Amino acid sequence: MTAEKRESSLQETPISLLAFSSERLERFGIGDLGDLAGLAPNVTMSPFPNSRSSMVVFMRGVGNNDSQTTQDPAIGVYVDGVYIARSVGLTGDVADLERIEILRGPQGTLYGRNTTGGAINMITAKPSDEFGVSQKLSFGNRDFWQSLTKLETGKHQGVAAKVTYMESSHEGWVKNTGAGDNFGEEKKKAGRVALRWDASDSVTVDYAYDFSEIDGPQHFYQKTAILADPVTAGLFGISGPASESRQESGSWWDKADPSSTEISGHTLIVTWDSAIGQFKSITGYRELEERTRQDYGGGDQFFEANVEVEQEQFSQEFQLVGDIGANFRYVAGLYYFEEESYESEVDFNFNPFAVTPGYVQSENRQIDSDAEAYAIYGQATWTPEALNNKLDVTVGARYTVDERSARKNSVNFANGEQSGSEDWSNFNPSITVDYNWTEDLSTYAKVVTAYKAGGFNTRSTEAGFQPPFDEEEMTSYELGVKSSWLDNRVSVNAAVFHSKYEDMQTQQITDNSTIFLTDVYNVGEAEIDGFEIDMMAVLLRGLTLQVSYGYTDADFVEYIDQRTTVAGPGGIPMANPGFGEDIASRSKMPYAPEHNYSVGLEYQRGVGSGSNTALLTASLDYSWTDERYGTAFNDDIQGFFLDDYGIVNARMALSEMSVGDSQLEVAFWGRNLNDEDYKVHSISLGLYRAAVFGEPKSYGFDVKLSF
Repeated sequence: MTAEKRESSLQETPISLLAFSSERLERFGIGDLGDLAGLAPNVTMSPFPNSRSSMVVFMRGVGNNDSQTTQDPAIGVYVDGVYIARSVGLTGDVADLERIEILRGPQGTLYGRNTTGGAINMITAKPSDEFGVSQKLSFGNRDFWQSLTKLETGKHQGVAAKVTYMESSHEGWVKNTGAGDNFGEEKKKAGRVALRWDASDSVTVDYAYDFSEIDGPQHFYQKTAILADPVTAGLFGISGPASESRQESGSWWDKADPSSTEISGHTLIVTWDSAIGQFKSITGYRELEERTRQDYGGGDQFFEANVEVEQEQFSQEFQLVGDIGANFRYVAGLYYFEEESYESEVDFNFNPFAVTPGYVQSENRQIDSDAEAYAIYGQATWTPEALNNKLDVTVGARYTVDERSARKNSVNFANGEQSGSEDWSNFNPSITVDYNWTEDLSTYAKVVTAYKAGGFNTRSTEAGFQPPFDEEEMTSYELGVKSSWLDNRVSVNAAVFHSKYEDMQTQQITDNSTIFLTDVYNVGEAEIDGFEIDMMAVLLRGLTLQVSYGYTDADFVEYIDQRTTVAGPGGIPMANPGFGEDIASRSKMPYAPEHNYSVGLEYQRGVGSGSNTALLTASLDYSWTDERYGTAFNDDIQGFFLDDYGIVNARMALSEMSVGDSQLEVAFWGRNLNDEDYKVHSISLGLYRAAVFGEPKSYGFDVKLSF
């Protein structure tokens, strides 16, 4: 693991940490971050309404349910140590993942800004010293196919290279009865070129270029309930059907045009094993472009959003990791980040009162923004000899400066263009005490802090753009245990936590009939209590049980209602009688299911004899997520609610089969085998509610040849 910027085992790291190895990634069919949904307790992932490439990620009830270029996420996502600033493109394939590390809880010291909920490390596979080629082909229902090609050059004159290319396609699971492709249909491409140069015995240089592309129509928002009376619904052209069950077909009011996402990046890592420690330079440059079109009418001409996002970022980090004697370890670093973003959105609403009733442009906005961040950090661990080297005391701190500016033009701004700039700074200390009772049992206690930078609201009303919203802060108290039992046949890791959330940044929709206008406020405080437990047990020879469970009790302590209008009877806007009141008792923490868990069984055994041997691997997994809310306000009109659901996945593979000088692997897999009918996102537009449903049962097989 590299969760603490140095190599250590999962059992030695005093963090509530989940790791998905390359074997587990293949077992669950994980090729992008979105595939982790439901597999990590106390972690929720949902698609963002305008863009299926964007993910709404929450940990322990902390996250951000928007995707603005001027409001940062609360979960830091990193690829090979490079911070990914925007949630756009998180469902793009990563062509060659080695593992994924999920760090639950604030990570403000070593990872910095925008990790109030936690961090996710995506680590790619490095070039091998040996020559190798592999080709994997996958096929499944709904015309699914995927091709994954890997080429290893081996090491020559100290240089090794690896080229990986992935391409896939599948039909959507909601048939389009109108014009265009089926909803959810997707074509993906992803590639990666990695070079490793052993410049000397002490210096290694790693360079990588990666890209990812996604094309296809957005998911289908079907009507789940009509809230308006028949007369009002007819006036606005709202018709049925409305169903709380997944529809197999539907249409937009016109052609379902495809959306497109393109992401690329360069990473340069220089590692020098010096006399005072390991010095590392991590340089990253990334850019993205996305154009999306989403229709929320469920077949009616009611509301449509057209969004364009462009962003580029540069980051530079210097790290020094080392030891002083046998009892002192340290990590120190400097960090710099900058980004430039452009975002535009053109929305159309149905207006029955226009001269010619029909779609009218309700919003046309353009936002240019810039951000810079600087940080210095350090962490030191002392292991006193007085306690037989069983106690570790770790103290860390990080100081960050954030600068942000934004300029916005909008048809809803009567006073013309607005602009602003602001800077914030924050000091994040942490302390961890870890005691190793035996080689197989350790406990830890920690107090950690983190903060998320302030910003400007790109979706704001005219009054909501200025002043900017301020930073939010998190302080977490945690007790944990890492343990192995019965000669490593059983491992149990658990953590209990209490977190205090201050100056929360929350979006408030002032009018459900114009959901494209939201204002962000620092509304108040929350407290979050919970725990996680992850267990692995070898039940019989070759048979392994894995169980993970998470519990979250998240409540607002203070929530000041700053909406000037609310949705009244029939979804019609009215003045908010509760403006300025504390409505904490009537609000729900978004994306904070109280319970979620996953259970998995895996069986391995050798089959055959002599040269005709193979490895049989069979797995069966079940994951369950409790009900949750999408926003803080969740009355009958707003209706941002998602029911609980459970998913069954299975896989069976024969691997290590010799075919000449090559090895063959054949696998059969199924996902959502119980064909669970569940929502992944729900939204209210005042007159009706709409939702996107998750993928129904899918199944297929893989064939992989390696030599």
